[in-house]
Amino acid sequence: MTKVIEDEFEWDAIRGAWDALHALSPTASAALDFVWLRTWWCVYKHSFTACGLRIVTIWRGSRLIGAIPLYVRVDATDVFRLRRLSLLSTGEAEFEETCADYLNFLHLEDDRKACVDAIWRAINQMEWDHLELLDLPEDTALIGSETSPRGAHRFSRGKCPIADLSGGFEVYLQRLSANRRQQSRRLIREGERAGAYFEVVDNDFFGEAFNELTQLHLARWNSEGKRGVFSAKRFVEFHSDILSQWMPTGRAILARLSIDGKAVALLYGFVVGQKKFDFYQSGICSETSGPLRSPGTLAHLLLMRTLIAHGVTEYDFLKGASAYKEHLATYGNELIGVQIWRLNLRTTIYRILQLAKQFLRKGLRIWWRRQGATS
Repeated sequence: MTKVIEDEFEWDAIRGAWDALHALSPTASAALDFVWLRTWWCVYKHSFTACGLRIVTIWRGSRLIGAIPLYVRVDATDVFRLRRLSLLSTGEAEFEETCADYLNFLHLEDDRKACVDAIWRAINQMEWDHLELLDLPEDTALIGSETSPRGAHRFSRGKCPIADLSGGFEVYLQRLSANRRQQSRRLIREGERAGAYFEVVDNDFFGEAFNELTQLHLARWNSEGKRGVFSAKRFVEFHSDILSQWMPTGRAILARLSIDGKAVALLYGFVVGQKKFDFYQSGICSETSGPLRSPGTLAHLLLMRTLIAHGVTEYDFLKGASAYKEHLATYGNELIGVQIWRLNLRTTIYRILQLAKQFLRKGLRIWWRRQGATS
């Protein structure tokens, strides 16, 4: 049986079933956890002109065997009032977006195909103008099945660099290039000589550590003339709520690197299952005159070493093209997006105007280049 949930209270009523499915699903991620999704909806739903839940659930009797967390919205700035069907935890304004990775559908191992078929049938029966599913893993079963829509456009969303920690810290270092391995060991020795102190923050002090993370992150971005996501009220509210719920259970981790009691780096991320850590955000001291050349990289190495002792074998840096991620990673996972436009008068006019804007911008760029060449 397939049921589309549109009511918050009805969604809350199946939390136990959702948690049980999440614990067994091969596609489970931090951003598909009930706490993450429900908190996001509570914090961000007011940022849209109109929105409503469209959570597709698939049941076998009283057991939840599959689900995908969707919602439909009308953006505040959209004069066309297009109905956009998206995954929960996507669609926010850029300055406050949570950038959730590994979104997908949840399913029991043996029920993948049945769930995919049921999901697309349910989506096809909904009212929407534009469907956009962002940051799915490249191998998602939602695309390429017999019931997947033929008009779906697939596009790249970037790569998640990952460090393979299986076998222990020394084995991990051996997976790096000789130069990166040498630099990593040198950084650790520099930290020891400087008296750097590394700790995973205790639950009782996460509020203080989160504030340090926020301040360091903002200082670094502000020094470059940028705002930084922690300047967004909803973004801070969302993560404060997540930490308050996940820190006591060990699902969220805040790690702190300090020298003489002063924080020089804070790392924030999530434990997924028992063996995977997703690094989410950091705050790094922007001062370049300190005793450490790269406090952020050192903090990552020390957190890896700490997590290995607790059974973690995979350190995922999540999406992003930062150089330090590539230097510390040993492989990566590609993420994709999928979009579908329904053909109607509103979408046709909207897309024609968008295409005209693109041609106009391209024409202006060519004109400016020619003007520069002849001046």
